[in-house]
Amino acid sequence: MSDGDALLRAILDDPDDDAPRLVYADWLDEQGDSPRAIFIRTQIELARLPADDPARDGLVQAERTLWRTHRAAWTEWVPSWARVAEFRRGFLEEIRCQAADFLAGVDGISRQTPLVAVRLDGMDQLAIVVFQSRLLHGLRSIRIGNGVPPTAWLILAECPYLGKLHRLDIGSSSNPDRLIATLIASKAMPALRGLRVKGFPLGDEPASLLVGNVWSARLRVLDLGNNFITLAGARKIAESPHLGRIVWLNLMGNPLASNGRAVELLRERFGTKVRV
Repeated sequence: MSDGDALLRAILDDPDDDAPRLVYADWLDEQGDSPRAIFIRTQIELARLPADDPARDGLVQAERTLWRTHRAAWTEWVPSWARVAEFRRGFLEEIRCQAADFLAGVDGISRQTPLVAVRLDGMDQLAIVVFQSRLLHGLRSIRIGNGVPPTAWLILAECPYLGKLHRLDIGSSSNPDRLIATLIASKAMPALRGLRVKGFPLGDEPASLLVGNVWSARLRVLDLGNNFITLAGARKIAESPHLGRIVWLNLMGNPLASNGRAVELLRERFGTKVRV
C-alpha cells in the first residue's frame, strides 16, 4: 500500500476527524498538487469558522475559484450514475443517485472517498431492499425521494445500520400516520438530530403525534414545511415539552402565515428559530 493509499484509508476509517485530511493535504503538497491541498485546508477552515466570521469571505472566494478551475479533474473518477452533490472538508461526501445504482455501485465510491450522505431517488419497490442494506452503515445523512411504499417504513425504523445517522430527509409519501408511528417507536437512530418531512401532506394529527412524543426531544432541526398544518397543529407544536433543543423549525408552506394566533404562539415559543 502506498503512502497516499494509507493516508486515504485513515480518512475513510474516521471521516469525522480533520487530522487525517490535513496530513493528506501535506502529502499532496509534497506530490506537487498544491491546489487540492489548499482546497482541503480551505474547506476545513470554513467548516470550523462561525457563520459571521469576517474571515469567511476570502476563504469562500478561494474555495469557489479552486472548485471552478479543478472540478472536472477532481470528479472525473465519479461514475456517471452518481451526481456530485457536495464536497465537504476537501472530499466528496454526498452524492445523488437512483436507488438501484446505489445498491449496485456505491461500494466502489466508498472505497475512494469518505461518503457520508446520499440522496436516493427511484425508491419504489427497492425501498425495502435499501433499508435492509449494510450499505447504509456509517451514513450521517439520507435524503429519500418520493415513492416509498408504506410497508417500508417499519423496515427503515428497524434498520441496524443507522447508528450514526444525523439527518433524515423524507419526500412525500402515502400513509404519513404509519411513517410517524414507526419513527417515534424506532430505536435505530440514536444520533438523529435533524428530521425533514415535507409535502406529504402530514396534517395536524401526525404532526401532533410527532412533537408530543419524547422521541422528538433529540431533534435540533425539524422541517415540516408544506404539510397542511393548521392552527390546531401549530398549537401542539408550540406547547410541546420535547422541543427545547430546537435551533431551526420550518413551517413554511402551511396555512399559518395569515393566521395571527398561530404565528403568535410559535413566535412566543421559538422566537427567531421558527419560519412560518
